[in-house]
Amino acid sequence: MFWVETIAKELSKSGKSQLVNDQKTPSGRVHVGALRGVIIHDLVYKALVESRVKAKYTYIIDDMDPMDSLPVYLPSEKYEKYMGAPLKNIPSPTGEGSYAEYYANEFISVFNKLGAKPEILWDSQLYKEGKLDETIKEALDNAERIQGIYEKVSGSKRPKDYLPFHPICERCGKIGTTASARWDGKFVYYECQENRVEWAIGCGNQGKISPFGGTGKLPWRVEWPAKWKVLGVTIEGEGKDHASKGGTRDTANAIAREIFKIEPPYDISYEHFLVSGKKMSSSKGIGVSAKEVAEILPPEVLRFLMVRPRPMQHIDFNPELEHTIPKLFDDFDIARTSKEADLKRIYELSQVDEKPREYFVLRFRDLVNLSQIPSADLKTESESVKGDKLTLVDEKALEERIKYAKIYLETFAPEDIKFTVKESLPKEAKSLTENQKKLLLKIVDLLEKAKGPETFQNEIYQVGKEVGLPSAETFKAIYLTLLGKESGPKAAWLILSLDKDFMKKRFEEASRL
Repeated sequence: MFWVETIAKELSKSGKSQLVNDQKTPSGRVHVGALRGVIIHDLVYKALVESRVKAKYTYIIDDMDPMDSLPVYLPSEKYEKYMGAPLKNIPSPTGEGSYAEYYANEFISVFNKLGAKPEILWDSQLYKEGKLDETIKEALDNAERIQGIYEKVSGSKRPKDYLPFHPICERCGKIGTTASARWDGKFVYYECQENRVEWAIGCGNQGKISPFGGTGKLPWRVEWPAKWKVLGVTIEGEGKDHASKGGTRDTANAIAREIFKIEPPYDISYEHFLVSGKKMSSSKGIGVSAKEVAEILPPEVLRFLMVRPRPMQHIDFNPELEHTIPKLFDDFDIARTSKEADLKRIYELSQVDEKPREYFVLRFRDLVNLSQIPSADLKTESESVKGDKLTLVDEKALEERIKYAKIYLETFAPEDIKFTVKESLPKEAKSLTENQKKLLLKIVDLLEKAKGPETFQNEIYQVGKEVGLPSAETFKAIYLTLLGKESGPKAAWLILSLDKDFMKKRFEEASRL
């Protein structure tokens, strides 16, 4: 049984409806790693629905959080003045809507295309509509107890007058620089401190404000369980960094039980999404954004990347490495055609909108090579390998794969994978041995009666053996002569895609060196 079905089976025993929730702060261009949480929660939600459990999936955009770092791809002269302000109140890079809306909607568009379509909730709206007012009062009334929980669970200490509420300064509009000092049951008295944080400068304003209706926000470790209570969240996981002993989740769980008198949601912690062993940063522009990856991989393959590992298995994905993307397509196709239960289920769960479909498509690596040969007829080659005509579904799959093979070539493929047939004999052909020159002349003879690439490839291999060449040296001779490189696409496909007279002239010229 796949891991998510085990969870669904366990939760269905209660007979209660379930609310699955996830959330994200749109601090900048959202990175591909954030998709992991989205898809894990989507899998749980869909498994519950399949188990006939009444379920709902919500996703909260934390747009009340302050801008606490400036992404490297944004102009500092435009955005430095907004450091410390709520993301909802910062203009977007396009000037239309807010900063939070711009980056959140970009991310939402990506995971919608991956088949995850939770109900979107905005943190600022929850505050503005007063849905968190009751929990804000509970937190302020129990500020001393919350301090005790922080110290007991995480070992962190707060000032004696600490209050778990950050007002939005009425003068400068910042929320990251304010500190609340007193609560009289009606108003919170605060100061916008100039040096409270390193990343923003407060204006020094002192004032009082009603904490209700969106005038400020709870700190994250208090806000998280407050949302659980207000929304009735029953299932919510988090990344490994929040799940460490004494970390955010442990503190939130304790506050949920001791302050808000609720049981924390079912927990699913998950490992990081890594690029070459490094955790991705969403604020500094390090790594690859979800939007960028969604442009280089088809939705079901990107979803497959997230579905395949168990939650506590890390994903190490680096599209710039030579074999990463081709191997991902290979693994996807293995799952697509597998009869093994888990692989078959992983493929089913990787589908975006429709039921799993059967189709034939050439291997991604072969398409990468063949798509670089201008005269190659990829449909004909596909039918040759399939041994039958392509169906309409096959043709659609081929068209899509060609698109992504070309994207791979344009973006991440290393130079040694790319090739062009040289207009004149490459200087590298001077290294040909006598046996390799004999091979080229024999290939000229074979060209007259070549029947098809599969047969021709084997004939080239056999001729190489006849003249005493290992397989690698046989094909190396062809690549050096045509491409000026030691490797390339399948030789027979390459040769037969070119003009026959050109091929004869080139091989004869090389044999005379």
